[in-house]
Amino acid sequence: MKTVMPATARGPLAGAVMEQLSAWLATERYARSMVPQILGVTRGLSAWMDDHDIALQALTVAVLESFEATYGRTVPGHTLVATRMPPLRRFLTETGYLPGIELARRQVRRPVNKPAPPISTAADRELDQWARWQREVGGIGAGCIRHRRIWMAELVDSLCPTDDRIDWSTCDVATLNTSIVARSAGLSSASCTLIVDATRSLMRWALATGRVTHDLTGGILRTRATRVTLPRALSPTQVEALLAACHPKSVAGVRDRAVITLLWRLGLRAGETAHLCLDDIDWSAGRLSVVGKGPRRLTLPLPVDVGRALVTWLAVRPTNACDRALFVRVRPPIRALSSAGISDIVKHRGEAAGMGAVHAHRLRHTAAMNVIAGGGNLIEAQELLGHRSAASTQTYARTDLTSLRTLTVPFGQVPR
Repeated sequence: MKTVMPATARGPLAGAVMEQLSAWLATERYARSMVPQILGVTRGLSAWMDDHDIALQALTVAVLESFEATYGRTVPGHTLVATRMPPLRRFLTETGYLPGIELARRQVRRPVNKPAPPISTAADRELDQWARWQREVGGIGAGCIRHRRIWMAELVDSLCPTDDRIDWSTCDVATLNTSIVARSAGLSSASCTLIVDATRSLMRWALATGRVTHDLTGGILRTRATRVTLPRALSPTQVEALLAACHPKSVAGVRDRAVITLLWRLGLRAGETAHLCLDDIDWSAGRLSVVGKGPRRLTLPLPVDVGRALVTWLAVRPTNACDRALFVRVRPPIRALSSAGISDIVKHRGEAAGMGAVHAHRLRHTAAMNVIAGGGNLIEAQELLGHRSAASTQTYARTDLTSLRTLTVPFGQVPR
C-alpha cells in the first residue's frame, strides 16, 4: 500500500533539520531507495508535531512512540513508518535532538505534551560528580550510571534552593522514601529494586564525600521480597529450531546463525557480541577476546562449531563495511550491529521458528546451564559468563537438582 506523506515539509523539523538529515543519510551511505522514504516519514513526523503543537525542544521518545502508534490510523501505508523510524531515531540521537533514546524502554512514560523538566545547574553538577565516583570507586558500568542519573535527578534537584548550590541538610530519610515511592509508581518490582539501589548509592557517595554527616541508608525503604525465578534456558531442540530458522543460502541467515551460535555456546551478552571486532579473534590460539562489563577483557576458548560458523560468515561478510566490527548490517549503511540489532536477530529468528519472541539473554542462560548439566561446577560457569562475583552465578545451582540432592543428608543420618 502506498504511503501518503506530506509533499512539502512543515513543522519543527522543516528547514535546517531536514537538510541535516539529508546530508547525514548521504554520509552514512543509506540505499538510494531508502532515502526518500526516510525523508517522507520525517516530513510526516514534523507535520504531526506541528498539528499537536510540539516544539523541537519537546521532542522525546514518548513523542516518537505516540507518532508511530497514531499516525498510521489516519494515514495509509503506516507500516513504512515503523520500518523507517530506526534510522531517523539514530539521526535525532546523534545530532542531539533526541537525548537518551537508549533508555526509552526503562523510563516512566510521560504525557507527550509534558516533557521532563530541566534540572538546575547545581543538580547537574552534583550528578556528574556522583557518576565519576561510581565509575572510579565502584567500577560501575556506563549504562547503569545513566539509569541511576535519570532516577535520581528529581531528588537531587529538589535539594537545590538556588541554581548554584545543593542544600544536603534538607535531605532526610523521609525525603528519600517519599522520592522512592513517587519514582517507583507503576513500575515492576525489579525496577523498584534498582531505584532503591540507586538511592542507596547516592547516599553512600554523599556520606563518603562529607555532604551528609549521618548514614541514612539504614532507614531507606526496602522493596517487597519476591520469589526469584529460575533462569530459563532453551532445550537442545529449541536451539536447533532457532538455528534452522537461519537460511543458510542468504547472507543474513549465515550471519544470524553465527550470532546465535556465539550466544548460546559462549554465553555472551548482546552488547558484548555487538562490540566484537575482527581483531578480537585469535585464530592460531583458538581464542576470542571479549570486552565485558567494567570494562573487563575476557579471553574465551573458541569451540570448533563456533569457529566454523564464524568462518562461514566471514566468507560472505560485506567487503565494503564502514568498520572492522565482526557483525555488520547486510544492507546500507554497512556498519556494526548495535546491541539492539543483536537482540532483534534472536527475537526474529525465534518468531520464525514458531517459538515466539526469544530474548538474547536466554541464550546466555542456556550456555551457563549447559556447563552445569555437563558436569561442570559454578566456578567454570562463572568464568564463562565473566561474573565478577560468585553470587551472580549461584542462581544456576538451583537448576541442577540431581547434583544438589547428592549434597543433602538423608533423614535419620543426621549427626548427633
